[in-house]
Amino acid sequence: MDIITLKTEDFQKCGQIWNIHRQKALADRFYEELKNGNRTTFICQNGDCFLGEISIVKEMHDTDYTIADRRVYVSHLFVKPEMRRNGIGKALIAHAVNEAKALGYTELSIGVDLDNYPALKLYVSCGFDRVIFIGADAQGPYVKLLKSI
Repeated sequence: MDIITLKTEDFQKCGQIWNIHRQKALADRFYEELKNGNRTTFICQNGDCFLGEISIVKEMHDTDYTIADRRVYVSHLFVKPEMRRNGIGKALIAHAVNEAKALGYTELSIGVDLDNYPALKLYVSCGFDRVIFIGADAQGPYVKLLKSI
């Protein structure tokens, strides 16, 4: 397995990981962010098969999530259901941390629904150990976490 940086022209291949057609508005936003350079997406692949993805986003217009030249937002960690619990999520997070550090960032933020215990456990185990916000949105209660790098 390798972790690569997603090229804009390969965005449709993310459909191997998550249903980009069912979540069209989200997919369209992610694609536009890729094109304009605000989002960088990393793909875990095995040959031509995409197994998981994670992105870093430079500007979210929310200082909990992003601060210019200091804090970057970790977005859309998703691993194909049949590939979960094989270390892919941890590897993608570690890759995103290294990429953010190489870009000069010193903090990473992430949001997670409070009822998503596996993701919450993963993020805390990867060092997202500071709660910076607890609230709710249309999907329910969630928390914003911070990791210093």
